[in-house]
Amino acid sequence: MAWDEWEQLKSDALLRRQHHVALHSAAGGAQKDLKTNHSGKTSAVKALREHIQPETDMAGHHSSDCSASIARTFWAWSFGPALGDAQNEWDSQVAGLMGRLAYEQTALEQTKQDFQDVDYAVGGQAVRIIVGHGPERDA
Repeated sequence: MAWDEWEQLKSDALLRRQHHVALHSAAGGAQKDLKTNHSGKTSAVKALREHIQPETDMAGHHSSDCSASIARTFWAWSFGPALGDAQNEWDSQVAGLMGRLAYEQTALEQTKQDFQDVDYAVGGQAVRIIVGHGPERDA
């Protein structure tokens, strides 16, 4: 491949990327307000609370019960203790997953409150500026 051809390919790739990535032009876009999908978050929280977390917990315990029974049966064999170790690791992984699911549920529930808190804070700052009581004017 010749150097000129390489430079042309890089230039073409840069042009394609500039047309698809528009983070630098967000202010000039058609949508000026920050939007959030509240109904989607509510549905996700409901699914986490009613299905995903309970079913994951149930599947984890079911596997744990079955594996523990097998490990006890074959404890005298060489792979019996290994099954017990594998089950302990599985239990640890299930506990970690359950913790992460709970974290995600809490984060989804908290998002609406976070947006409201930011709106109130920005609104309070805007009122001080409009009325003329900003920190630079009080001095």
